[in-house]
Amino acid sequence: MKVLLAGANSYIGARLIPTLLEKDHEVICLVRDKDHFFKTNPLAGMVTVISGDLLRRQSIERFPAGIDAAYYLVNAFTQTSGFSALGVLSAQNFMEALERISCRQIITLSDIQSHTTASADARLRVENILSDGKSALTVLNTTMIVGEGSTAMEMFYALTAKVPIVLAQNWAKTRMQPIATSDVLGYLESVLMNKLAYNLKFDIGGPEILAFKQMLLTYIAIYKDFKPSVVTLPFLTSQISSSLLNTLTPVSYPEAQILVENLKSDTICRNNSIKEIIPRQCLTFKRALRLVHDIAEKSISI
Repeated sequence: MKVLLAGANSYIGARLIPTLLEKDHEVICLVRDKDHFFKTNPLAGMVTVISGDLLRRQSIERFPAGIDAAYYLVNAFTQTSGFSALGVLSAQNFMEALERISCRQIITLSDIQSHTTASADARLRVENILSDGKSALTVLNTTMIVGEGSTAMEMFYALTAKVPIVLAQNWAKTRMQPIATSDVLGYLESVLMNKLAYNLKFDIGGPEILAFKQMLLTYIAIYKDFKPSVVTLPFLTSQISSSLLNTLTPVSYPEAQILVENLKSDTICRNNSIKEIIPRQCLTFKRALRLVHDIAEKSISI
């Protein structure tokens, strides 16, 4: 199949490329800077690369004809009133370019939201724009993604970098359904041109529902040679959130902002219909952490 990938430099987008190539799909990557993409992505020579800044309509190269499906995996924008409008503009420009050719399906990744937030409202506006075209839309909603280089792993590292570890009480008790990066990629590829997934939204998550403190203690058991004490505060201070966000890399700031926001309440799968369409045995949280740890150990030994 001929597949367009918008957001080829995003965390999931960059990792989806080898998954698609392994399935013998023809991949067209939309990137802002071709030179940067060729320098940073070792698979750049195996895909077709077109340039375009989705915030600047005139910069977008014409999409190739005959595209079967398009992934919209553009990084989230910082959700202030001004920046959320950029997410809408990006989606509008993408759809304007896509409507000039035939495309049967759009696939996008979003977040499971159990309460109304600025990021949830902004993301819903983007989804409405993506669904307003001729293509069928498939949305996969997920919670914490666990994999090498993910925002969740950066967060665990940042929280455990100093001792004692300080957590807000509501963070410690918040329940989530973490999913391994490999399973997210598997679902993204499996819904591709799957008519049973057309014009539907699905929640995807791992096999366990865990409190955030449980996840943090599991991370400590695997990654730390000692067991630091964990102090829980009765309330969340702005200093804790700001310190954590500032510790994470600037590239992941919008995603970290959403993850911190989601820690205020439970984010678990409410719609499990994806299992009826795509049966999949997802990795446990501990297994996902082990895989990341083993990859890191191998890279150090090399």
